Amino acid sequence: MVVVTGQSKVSGNPDDAMSSSDAEDDFQEPATPTATQAGQALPLLPQQFPEVVPLNVGGMYFTTRLSTLRRYEDTMLAAMFSGRHYIPTDAEGRYFIDRDGTYFGDILNFLRSGDLPPRERVRSVYKEAQYYSIGPLLDNLEDIQPLKGEKVRQAFLGLMPYYKDHLERIIEIAKLRAMQRKARFAKLKVCVFKEEMPITPYECPHFNSLRFERSESETKLFEHH
Repeated sequence: MVVVTGQSKVSGNPDDAMSSSDAEDDFQEPATPTATQAGQALPLLPQQFPEVVPLNVGGMYFTTRLSTLRRYEDTMLAAMFSGRHYIPTDAEGRYFIDRDGTYFGDILNFLRSGDLPPRERVRSVYKEAQYYSIGPLLDNLEDIQPLKGEKVRQAFLGLMPYYKDHLERIIEIAKLRAMQRKARFAKLKVCVFKEEMPITPYECPHFNSLRFERSESETKLFEHH
């Protein structure tokens, strides 16, 4: 069957005519991209990495071995460069990590040779180590100052019952005392009494009502503790 417009003359030349099948093709929806076409738009997985990896971390450039990034299997860096995930590259072909790179050099130094940062950068590097989930580095940093002192402090506060419950009240008292003395800060003494009776979280003790029957030597020891 030959389909022509009203303004066109019927021609016996098959090249001048459009068959019904051709007309239907003009009105068909675009076909779904094939796997080959899709591969041209999106990179194929798994991604392959060179032995020497150029990095762009938040605009700062680094170069390291692939084995260094994979030093510890359970870290984010090892997962990122395992080939299971796609890592974008910048205009120069460096693999881009959208993170502040100020302390990334300290991360690499630990992965390379176990070096730890100087004391003034411990807190900042610890934060980066948390982001990249580098457990061995976190453990090492927690054993040096100032994180070691903070770790001991938190452990001590964990032994003090109701400390967090009364912390806001303690701060209020300190502020009031500082204002009364027109000072920039105030010191408070917090007395902690060791209880031998079981106390639930719902039974805040009344220390003034407690009575202890001890010998003179035991009383001094108890007060010291």
